[in-house]
Amino acid sequence: MLFVVREMQPGEEKEVKNLFRKSLGIIDRIAFQISFGEALKSARKRCGGTLVAEFDGKIVGTVSMRIQVFKGERTGFIDALVSDKELRGRAIGRSLVDGAISWLETHGCEVIYATADRYNSPSWNMFIHRRFHPYEIPAQLRDYGLDFLRLWMTEFHFIGFGTFFLRRDKEKTRRGETREAWHWLAAILGVSTAWWIQILRGQEGSLMLIPMVLTVVAVSLIAHELSQKLVARRLGLETTFKAWGSGILFSWLLALLGSVFPAYGSTYVKQLDWWYDPEKDKTGIVFAVGPLVSLLLGSAFWTISNLTVNRLLAVPATVGYVTNLMIVILNLIPIQAAGGFVWDGKKILRWSKTLWIMLVIAIFVLIILDLLL
Repeated sequence: MLFVVREMQPGEEKEVKNLFRKSLGIIDRIAFQISFGEALKSARKRCGGTLVAEFDGKIVGTVSMRIQVFKGERTGFIDALVSDKELRGRAIGRSLVDGAISWLETHGCEVIYATADRYNSPSWNMFIHRRFHPYEIPAQLRDYGLDFLRLWMTEFHFIGFGTFFLRRDKEKTRRGETREAWHWLAAILGVSTAWWIQILRGQEGSLMLIPMVLTVVAVSLIAHELSQKLVARRLGLETTFKAWGSGILFSWLLALLGSVFPAYGSTYVKQLDWWYDPEKDKTGIVFAVGPLVSLLLGSAFWTISNLTVNRLLAVPATVGYVTNLMIVILNLIPIQAAGGFVWDGKKILRWSKTLWIMLVIAIFVLIILDLLL
């Protein structure tokens, strides 16, 4: 397939938006249109631009670039990378990223950032093969201090709680990834903090609740993620747990408003270029075992909360029930994100429709019982 990568010409904005409409879901489309709009503003200030891939007279791919100055350093951002959904796998995305890197370096950028839609997605692997590396919160704090929040705002990272920052330095340097233990600690403390905020808002304060809630959250998260890790190991797959910093901060903001949303992270297959194929693999059980364990654990916590009259047991048990309930629901949503990353719910549905339906029914039964009793 022969296509041409070039800069977008005036008047082609509508065609790019049509590409978004054709190739993205509604939520991804909104986020990408915001990024594209910012790139257009940057282009008018001569600090940004958009590349398009053209095939047979039609725009079949696009990527936007922006330049900002952080600590006196010209810093590039790659955004809104989209290829026609009917032509994916034809190297359109790779060519656009190569063009974006060249464009930004030509314009004096020593550092380039991108966000990848979760571990193991095609976009993740594509950027990693181009010398990008995970740029995690400890490194962000070390380099920028609290100004890392400005970096997040620039990349709309607050609304991308399943995405990861990737960084490419002009010099061939590579930083090691943060250890998995740090990610576990961040996730457990992150979700616990959201619940502590809720407890303080409800004026149910008791110092005894702090360690008890922490214990319940730790058991809930570890049971879900570790079960997936152990099953994956039996299948010969190495995994790693990654916390979502933006998701944790988002959950804190929601907690202040009185809501609970445990978007804390996930377990991923660690191998580069690994791709889930439900027709060939038997790895669907890896993604199904987590919701199954969380469902059982949530049911146990629900039973305790309904049987006990001791508030010091009832509150943590309710925390465990709601946390596990939300984890199961999030892990059963059958969607696929723009970067090609398939959510666990869709993996389970493809692997076993029967199991997915049974889990959904079980969740509904548990919720109905909770409402009736």
